[in-house]
Formats: sequence, C-alpha cells, structure tokens
Amino acid sequence: MLIVHVHVRVKADAIDAFAAASLENARSSVREPGVVRFDVIRQTDDPTRFVLQEIYRTADDPARHKETAHYAAWRDAVEPLMAEPRRSVKFEPVFPDDARWAMP
Repeated sequence: MLIVHVHVRVKADAIDAFAAASLENARSSVREPGVVRFDVIRQTDDPTRFVLQEIYRTADDPARHKETAHYAAWRDAVEPLMAEPRRSVKFEPVFPDDARWAMP
C-alpha cells in the first residue's frame, strides 16, 4: 500500500474549475485496478487549498495512474489554475492494515 497526499493551492478565481477537473479525474481514477481510494478534499478555512488523497495497492501503481488519459487531461487542465506548483508527500499505512484498506 502507498498513500499519497498531493497538496495544491489554486488561484482564487480558479477554485470551481479546479474542483470540476479534479472530480472528473477522481471518478476515473477509482476505476483503475491499482487505486483503492482517490479523495478530493478542500481546506475549510482556505478554499484555494486542496489535497488529493490517493491510495494505491502497490508502489508501482502511481506510475501506472500517470500513464492514463484522464490523468494527462487533468494535469493539462489544472496546470494554469495553480497558484504554485503542487507537491506530494508519500505515506505508508499503520492502521488499518492493508487488508482493511482494501475492504469495500
């Protein structure tokens, strides 16, 4: 299991466009066999800040995700909407264990 948090700050006038593009990407991403979850969350006290929480079955699955057409479309659509470059942080699960993450 690999958990990735992608931190994004968007331009104030691009919040809705970023959210729409990210939701479309997330809906397609959860159909990938290597994706356990793909959450789009927004910070409550600063709506320009988003986190994409991506949970993958293996460490190789993020690379496969980045080869999809929906990822490429998202990347190209949101690049001009960002106020600064996105950054990611990788995590490993402690609790629940891998088997519990995979439960529907």
